[in-house]
Amino acid sequence: MTDNIPIKILNAIQQAGTEVAEVGTKGTEEMLRTVITGQELVPDAKPMSEEEMAKAKAEDEKKKKEGIENELKNIPGRDVSGEMKQEDQRQKSEEDQKQQEFLENIKRQREAEERERQEMSVAEPVNNQREAKKRQFAPGPKKKSPDPSQMSQTSEFKGGKID
Repeated sequence: MTDNIPIKILNAIQQAGTEVAEVGTKGTEEMLRTVITGQELVPDAKPMSEEEMAKAKAEDEKKKKEGIENELKNIPGRDVSGEMKQEDQRQKSEEDQKQQEFLENIKRQREAEERERQEMSVAEPVNNQREAKKRQFAPGPKKKSPDPSQMSQTSEFKGGKID
């Protein structure tokens, strides 16, 4: 009896899925029936030939160019190159300002970190005895071996002390 429960659950999920799919397809079919095509809106429209289409595109491009040229010509005293230079300078100044702010932020962060380090070093109590014990067996500077010119053949020193 316990073996049938998972099968029943799966069958119920399958039925729910098929019902959802059926409802979705019905809604889509209804939506497609209500779509109005271009032929229904303008029944007397004729398809253009390729030549007519090319002519229409060429005319549209020509009108766009003429419109842009007229707009530029109608603006009195416009100095396009000067405006471009001015825009370039404005962009450079914005970039410089952003870079300067970035560098200032880095400087502030480093100063804050340095202050924090100093506060941490001041806040730690120093135990001198412990520090001395730590350094007790630390290797110090090694003794230099004497130069062979300072030694005799029997490995004795000729002169004074050697450090």
